[in-house]
Amino acid sequence: MTHTHSDGENARAFLDSLRRGDLSALLLHVSVDIGITKDDWAGSQMVVVARAPQPFADALSQLPGYDRKRIAEAALSKRTYDADPATDITIKVAGDPMDGPATLLPDLILHREMMVAVATGQQQIQEVDDYYNARQVRLTEGCAAAGIKYENPHASLWDWYNFWKAQGMDTYADRRNYVRQLFNGPVASAVGRVHNPSPVAEREPTGWERVDRSLGKAKALLLTASTEEEWQTIGLLGREVLISLGQAVYDPDVHGDTDQEGKKIGSTDARRQLFAWLHHQMPGGDNKEIRAHIKASIDLAVHLQHRRTATRQLAELCLEATSSAVSVVAIIARSPA
Repeated sequence: MTHTHSDGENARAFLDSLRRGDLSALLLHVSVDIGITKDDWAGSQMVVVARAPQPFADALSQLPGYDRKRIAEAALSKRTYDADPATDITIKVAGDPMDGPATLLPDLILHREMMVAVATGQQQIQEVDDYYNARQVRLTEGCAAAGIKYENPHASLWDWYNFWKAQGMDTYADRRNYVRQLFNGPVASAVGRVHNPSPVAEREPTGWERVDRSLGKAKALLLTASTEEEWQTIGLLGREVLISLGQAVYDPDVHGDTDQEGKKIGSTDARRQLFAWLHHQMPGGDNKEIRAHIKASIDLAVHLQHRRTATRQLAELCLEATSSAVSVVAIIARSPA
């Protein structure tokens, strides 16, 4: 077999032109090789080899045949060969396994195809249910951290089996359609994260549930926001993050219920709550820059919320400033001076 090589860019561009962002995003970590096999009897045949780390290799393997054929067509779309076109891809595992946020899309695809497979008699539940259970937990946590709405109510494949029986989904088509609709939103959101990566650096969760949840929502909105109203909403979410942050660390019995000017500190007054906490945790002139950093973050979030000419750049700055402030407070809170 003779080989030529493709970097995958042409394949992804072709898939994007077909509005198949899911397949295009799946190829982001895939190397595509194009080859030709020659046989004296059968003639020449194109071969498309996709080399990918896990879980991308598994996700490619579990795609339905028509999707793998489309990837093969995409890989060959800019080339002309005197050979029969490939109608499938050959998948090879290559490189170290990947984990973390980048694997959200292949995990969603694997989960979707496993639900379809057991509902159409292609796999036995008892053979794969433990894989499903572990991935369901991983997806629930990963989507929540990414601000992606994931509402798969089936904790196990047996739950899924009992559901389709109770709902009278007697045909394979009914079950496939249900699963596709269940995953359309989460897969689209995961694809959006790949094609429009957030300019805000990923940070470790703080463990303050409301803080992490609101910050996740703001990051998810930034991936798709395109109007002034949506960019302003990021400012509003940033303000909610800081309110939740103040409520997480501020204790009026410890930090006082009035600010340095004697004004009462309200239950949603993030500025005064955080300042009271900061002055208690890090008092004095040596720490004035840290206090100024928190103040600037609050001011920027509030400013963006009320600015009718909000831009994507300001939304990005607001979210970065808010995320940074959260990280600073988390560092101080877990490592008191």
